[in-house]
Amino acid sequence: MKPLLEKLLSIPKSFWVSIHYFPLTEALKLPIMVRYNTCLLSVGGKIIIRDKSEGKILSFGFGGVGIFDKKYERSIWEINGTIELSGRVVFGHGSRLSVGKDAVVSIGTNFSNTAAMTLVSQKRIVIGDNVTTSWNTLVMDTDWHPVINLKNKETYSVSKDIIIGNNVWLCTRSVILKGCVIPDGCIVGANSLCSKAFSSENSVIAGNPAEVRKDNVTMYKV
Repeated sequence: MKPLLEKLLSIPKSFWVSIHYFPLTEALKLPIMVRYNTCLLSVGGKIIIRDKSEGKILSFGFGGVGIFDKKYERSIWEINGTIELSGRVVFGHGSRLSVGKDAVVSIGTNFSNTAAMTLVSQKRIVIGDNVTTSWNTLVMDTDWHPVINLKNKETYSVSKDIIIGNNVWLCTRSVILKGCVIPDGCIVGANSLCSKAFSSENSVIAGNPAEVRKDNVTMYKV
């Protein structure tokens, strides 16, 4: 399908979503564009745009990654909490966005996902500026259910904040779990599982469980 036709077909649903979050005069500018076949499970919560001068801020469900079939790879929108946007944000086709009632997701400017990212928040996820995520990446700040230590009866936290810094690249199939901190300039290797706070900037983080594998490298020019 040609991109222009794809965008035209997406206008009614994009307006429907935009009018839920913004006054009519702003919604008419379509600050949120969702692809026409996006599954809208819940259009609730609120979206806060820090800088409204850029026009269309959030693009959801579009893209052109050849190994994904856009006809069948539907994106899913399930928003009940708060999303804060500082600039342009792009979630590619097949992406899944789930934000719980009391959760806050804050995304900096120039965020880009190629395709099929899953972002799930029940607490708080902060993503910095110039972050790139490849396909099939997962960022999730909750376990969904408690875990109990049978020896001391301690119940571990179900959800913890996730902090992803500026200029970070999450490679394909990387997984970022609750309590994880990814510092500025880091690259998370393909198929890595990150479940702790890292402190070294401009590093390659890789493996399962992930560890720092190389220092003084970054995707972006400093």
